[in-house]
Amino acid sequence: EETLRKNYSHNIQQSREKQEQMSAFLRNAMVDPNGQQQQRMNEVLLGGRGQQKRLYAVDETIYGTEEGAKLQQAAQDAASMQKPSKAKKRRRRKQKVEKVADAEPQETDGQYTEVLVKQSLVAVALVGAVAAGSMFMGGGKRS
Repeated sequence: EETLRKNYSHNIQQSREKQEQMSAFLRNAMVDPNGQQQQRMNEVLLGGRGQQKRLYAVDETIYGTEEGAKLQQAAQDAASMQKPSKAKKRRRRKQKVEKVADAEPQETDGQYTEVLVKQSLVAVALVGAVAAGSMFMGGGKRS
């Protein structure tokens, strides 16, 4: 401990000062919730994501005027005519799938269940045969 104090006393002092500054800052931030330090703390914690950033330039001469509203409406109309929305695409895909399903010949429920039962019996028999074969090949020992 003596060698640490001797060689690194300046680091220890700086660390204590920083700790005191941070505790004072947090105390002041807690005392005044609407103060300057609280606002700064919120900015730091949000990491610059506290406000929505404008991704385009605003022409102040037409912003908030009837001409600006007309231009905005025209831009929205052009964008909507450009490509269909995702919901419309999804609806079209769903309709195509339904048309294909309707075009397939329909089996009666009785025939369909018979086929399922046969398939499941074959699957169970196959799994049993594989398990028995692995037991004989492995010498009957479990791994």
